[in-house]
Amino acid sequence: MSTFLIPFRVAQYDELVDAGKKVLLKFHQELEHFRRPKLLIESGAISEIVKSNYSDRMRSYLEAGCTHHDENIQNMNQLHSCQEKLNDHINKAKLLLEELQFLEKDAYSTTLTACLSSLRDTDDCPGDDNLTNNYSEDEQQPGDLLDRAVSCASVMVLVHNMLKWDYMMQEKIVKALCIKTSSSSELEGYCQMWDLRPCIDDNAMQLAWQFVP
Repeated sequence: MSTFLIPFRVAQYDELVDAGKKVLLKFHQELEHFRRPKLLIESGAISEIVKSNYSDRMRSYLEAGCTHHDENIQNMNQLHSCQEKLNDHINKAKLLLEELQFLEKDAYSTTLTACLSSLRDTDDCPGDDNLTNNYSEDEQQPGDLLDRAVSCASVMVLVHNMLKWDYMMQEKIVKALCIKTSSSSELEGYCQMWDLRPCIDDNAMQLAWQFVP
């Protein structure tokens, strides 16, 4: 059962990462909107527009620093909402990785026990010259199954470590997010790293899928 659940949990983790990426991009977008520069009313075209439409509403808008109070409140609410969702993402990802680690250990233990049992059965029949013929061409012998179990366990450990490093990177990014101090270049870098996922080796992931029955 564990062997079948492992790819399902890995797929769930990947879905979480994609959802988290969208929230991070939303945070970046909202923060850039909140920090948008004031109108350059000294420029020719804008200066003419302001002068020709200098109503009470325009004057209030300029006095408020070219922002709307209600819009700022909504903007801040969106930013806080994004931070909460990203913190929730980190908690869910951590739980998934903990479950994945347990499943990998359980799958390896089950496979190893079955292989060792087959090897013991083989040792119980030392004089049977036809032992190898008892296995069909498509059926692996106990020694081959043991080798496969060890290889599978090694790859699964590698996959879990990659996902763990990926999670740690995301955790650092979420903890580093700050409405007051995060610069535009920092946020762009965070978004790029989250999307790139430098800790994940696609070749290793493809190799891992080959061990899924």
